[in-house]
Amino acid sequence: MKKLLFMLPLLFFVSAIFAQNQDPSSKRILGNWYSKTNLSIKWTFTQDGRVYNYNQDRMAVMYKYTISHSCQNFTDDTEEFITLMDKDGNQFCFKINGINENKNGILSLTNLSNMQQLIFVNDANSKVAQ
Repeated sequence: MKKLLFMLPLLFFVSAIFAQNQDPSSKRILGNWYSKTNLSIKWTFTQDGRVYNYNQDRMAVMYKYTISHSCQNFTDDTEEFITLMDKDGNQFCFKINGINENKNGILSLTNLSNMQQLIFVNDANSKVAQ
């Protein structure tokens, strides 16, 4: 009985630790992300499902975004995609390669229209790797 009383809190504690590291992508993507190759380009993801694109601190465009396991003709239960929709209803699909994995401060996407990889950092003061 004493072992059981010891094991239950231990299991709860271990579960809580692992749950903190497994925030959903919709939470991890929130905030400011700066293009790794050009820090004057910033994407700001908000909780209300909008992303604002800035260039030199001037808002260029706003999209509505969703994160799911499909985007247009792309579907995969093991992958996540982000769909951006502009005010005219045009959709743009990106495969999510990683969002702040192990708190590395990196957002990695692949633009599925041209297979170009986009890398963002969540700190504008980060050193830009060449």
